[in-house]
Parts: sequence; structure tokens; C-alpha cells
Amino acid sequence: MRSHRGDRFDVPAPVRFLEDCLISGILQDLISSVGGAQAAIFLDGEGEFIAQAGNVSVDVKLVGAWKELQLDRIKEAAGRLGLGDVRAVLYSHDEGNELVVPVAKEYCLLLFLSAYADLREALARLKDTIERLKKDIE
Repeated sequence: MRSHRGDRFDVPAPVRFLEDCLISGILQDLISSVGGAQAAIFLDGEGEFIAQAGNVSVDVKLVGAWKELQLDRIKEAAGRLGLGDVRAVLYSHDEGNELVVPVAKEYCLLLFLSAYADLREALARLKDTIERLKKDIE
């Protein structure tokens, strides 16, 4: 379908809308399958919002853009230190957890979880979701 951000604007609006609806459906499936999942947002490599599902009290678009930038810095540092590929970054705070996972070179997914969510379950479901998203964006 689309391989990088530039292609997104070359695709006619009805096709782009259909693709975004498909991605939103994949995100909703993720939220439904993980106990304690509250919301998910799919971002491009510049932190731009593509699709989201679920509800949280924070501005997920703003938080998503900020987390995507942090993910880039963490991936760069891991590369410089020879630590290998970053598969996920966990942010844990009083209100809950946020998992950021790279989906493809230019995309990432941010999953908002309650403080009581099972992180192992979330990571397992994220693996399946990433594969579904890769099929849609490639």
C-alpha cells in the first residue's frame, strides 16, 4: 500500500480513508484483546498521527509525537552502543504504562495501558498486531 510518509499524500483521499479505517480496526482489535489496554495510536517516523483507537484522558496525538521522538533517540543510542535492535520501550508511571514499539523503519505504535495491565500479554498481542500493520503499510 504505502511504503513511506511521502506516499501518504499521493494516495487519493478515499483510498487513504479506507487504509486508515483498516489500521484503526487493527488497533481496536489490539485494545479489545489486552486486558487493561486503554488506547493505541499509530504514528509515522516524524511523530505524525495516522490512526488511533480507544479513549484516554490525555492528548494521545501530542504524547505519541513526543514518545516517537524519544524512541528514535533510544534506537540511535542502542545502535551506537551495539545493543541490537530496540523491540519495545516501556514508560511506567502512577496512572499506568505506555509501550512504544517500532512497526517498520518509519512507523511506530504506542499502547496506553492501565497500571494493572499484564505487560507480557500486551507484548505478545503487540507482536501479532505489528505483523498485521506491516502487511497493511507495505
